[in-house]
Amino acid sequence: MLRALLSLALVGCAAEAPRGPVLDPTAFVEAKQKIAAIQKDATGDRTEKIALRIEAPYMPAAMTARGAVAIRPPEALRMIMLGPGGTTAMDLWSSGDRYRFSIPALERTLVGDAKTPLIERRGLPVDFLRWWMLRPFAGRLLAARRDGTTLEVLIEDGDRVTDARFEPSGRVTAHRRWWTKADGVIDEEWLEATGTGCAKVSYRQKSTQISVEATCESRRPGARDEAFVDPGGKTP
Repeated sequence: MLRALLSLALVGCAAEAPRGPVLDPTAFVEAKQKIAAIQKDATGDRTEKIALRIEAPYMPAAMTARGAVAIRPPEALRMIMLGPGGTTAMDLWSSGDRYRFSIPALERTLVGDAKTPLIERRGLPVDFLRWWMLRPFAGRLLAARRDGTTLEVLIEDGDRVTDARFEPSGRVTAHRRWWTKADGVIDEEWLEATGTGCAKVSYRQKSTQISVEATCESRRPGARDEAFVDPGGKTP
């Protein structure tokens, strides 16, 4: 595993740091090519039909919904999910560093941007969806290695450090850590997916214990411009 390198990435080198794993230049180049291919596949407007299930301790029951997400990499997405009877269960708009997250049944709307404290963004799917749908595996590749037939990579992206594994079957797993210089690791996220692109994805977050299962049922190129207009009245 790349835990030794991850520790160095988060807390810096000690005076006598333990010897890390052997670096693998071949795997590093392979990882760069793999990530570049994933990101190329994620370019261009697209619309996906999805089924969603969300569970969290603060929710009275699991929420299940179906709907669609309009995606315009690398900056914008709009997800509208419908519950029983066709009512809107969730409406998420994101453009650049701004977002608006609405749950009409709870009469709850949350808005924010880059200045919104990290603590206030916990439990929201905004960062996760941006990372997975708009900028998959974005950041600086720190290390890579082969673990049998599995390619393992370590990526730093601002206040996130991600340890991801790509299996020959297409299955992807990722462990993301949120950190600050002052406090070190402040939260963790886990992701499992049957593949990149249109796939079944499971996500959970340590601090909120939120669990999300998203199944992409279909994908088509293109998205309507009006989908990306701020529902709060501002232009993207």
